[in-house]
Amino acid sequence: MRKRRLPPLNALRGFDAAARHLSFTKAAEELNLTQGAVSRQVKELELHLGQELFHRFTRRIEFTAEGEQFFRSVESMLDELERAAGRFSRRKDRATLTVSVLPTIASVWLMPRLHLFTSLHPEIELRVVSSIEPADLLAHEADVAIRVGRLPGRHYERNQPRIELSMLTRWDGVHADELFPDRLVPVCSPGLIGETDVTPADLARWPLIHTSTRRHAWPDWLKAHGVRAAIEIEPTLQFGHFFMSLDAARQGRGIALVPDIILAHEEGMRGLTVPLTSELDSAGEYYLLIHENRFDDPRVQGFRNWALKEAFKVRGNSSKLVPA
Repeated sequence: MRKRRLPPLNALRGFDAAARHLSFTKAAEELNLTQGAVSRQVKELELHLGQELFHRFTRRIEFTAEGEQFFRSVESMLDELERAAGRFSRRKDRATLTVSVLPTIASVWLMPRLHLFTSLHPEIELRVVSSIEPADLLAHEADVAIRVGRLPGRHYERNQPRIELSMLTRWDGVHADELFPDRLVPVCSPGLIGETDVTPADLARWPLIHTSTRRHAWPDWLKAHGVRAAIEIEPTLQFGHFFMSLDAARQGRGIALVPDIILAHEEGMRGLTVPLTSELDSAGEYYLLIHENRFDDPRVQGFRNWALKEAFKVRGNSSKLVPA
């Protein structure tokens, strides 16, 4: 590897200051050195280059042609070095917080609000990772996680639709804050049903769109509404994600059953209608999950306080989640 033949760096600083001020005295004041020290630094640089950089007069200095040309190069180089150092310093000063979140919640709840968090906490660099897999907070995958499901040991009503997603791989030492309930709402294109008033039993006569992450959603929802044929419901249309189910519903292919938090997003209800409103919560909620070894971290507390306030704006208020 080639060895760099750099000029003395302190001498470059002295030359840069003297060149900007065209004065050894003012350069010395800027660098907190004596005038003689700056003069010696410039002389050292001139000897290294084999060129005079200044014409020296009794009370002033002036560039030589070579000195002015060299200063332009040095000025550009030091400006770029200063910018690079500034970029690195800002990255270093901004603490990173990693949030593992369900793709649906990332798209419809977290991302549209991120500008509020970053304006409140500009010192925190937020890293958002979307996943439906159980989070492992002990393995330092993330500082906090947002998942939907059941808390260990918590009992739910027998008629509540099941949530079969696992939230965490390990629960020891985990603190859970409820963000909002999981409430499934039927949606379809306005032309599918028309102006007809429908009951839960009526819905079973139309094609039902299923989402694979909630494969029991329709049977459980219909059964909870007293539709006895629900147990015989077989998926005729099944998709891997709620957004795909919504697209199919917009195309008039059937009725989808989706969490009402999705419908709060400005695009959520586009091309859709709610044939009937249900206040039936699932057997689970959306939680903000934090391990105790990170709970007191100022970054984590900043995000937790903000997330709870944002969730409170919609929690339990169906008028904000399901448009009229």
